[in-house]
Amino acid sequence: MKIEISSQQEKQNEVDHLKQAEYLWEEYKYRHDLIWQRTFRFTAAIVLISIIPYLQQDVARLLGEWILLAPLLAFILAGFVFLVMLNELDLFGRIKEAYRRQQDKLLDCDLRHPFNKKGHFEFFVVTYFLCLVLLSIANGLIVWLVWLPALSKQPVCVCPCPWC
Repeated sequence: MKIEISSQQEKQNEVDHLKQAEYLWEEYKYRHDLIWQRTFRFTAAIVLISIIPYLQQDVARLLGEWILLAPLLAFILAGFVFLVMLNELDLFGRIKEAYRRQQDKLLDCDLRHPFNKKGHFEFFVVTYFLCLVLLSIANGLIVWLVWLPALSKQPVCVCPCPWC
């Protein structure tokens, strides 16, 4: 009788581990996709804000140094996103660690793998957003030190011709 109870408990434990692993896998996929979606969306937003001074030369000339607000806004957004992504990566790392622990409970010893808390994905995402922050700083400096002085030296065309 005791053998039957312990066997039933083992089966129930295995089912519980499997359910937890399935839940953690769904959460893992959700976090991973969320990080990729945010990466693409915020990259597009930062790039679009950063190129405003180059696309709208007449507006840039008219606004003068006020056009530096666009690169400044891109820098602030990039810095904010960097901090948000650090939090998302922390949550992702916790889910990944829990999922791998559950996975190891279900797998044979030969199929288990050593767990590395900070994987390549986290490193690449952090490096990517750090580069976005640095590039937004560089863009602001280029607009301020190179682009604005070059724009102020160009003559303003008032004729309606499309090639001026």
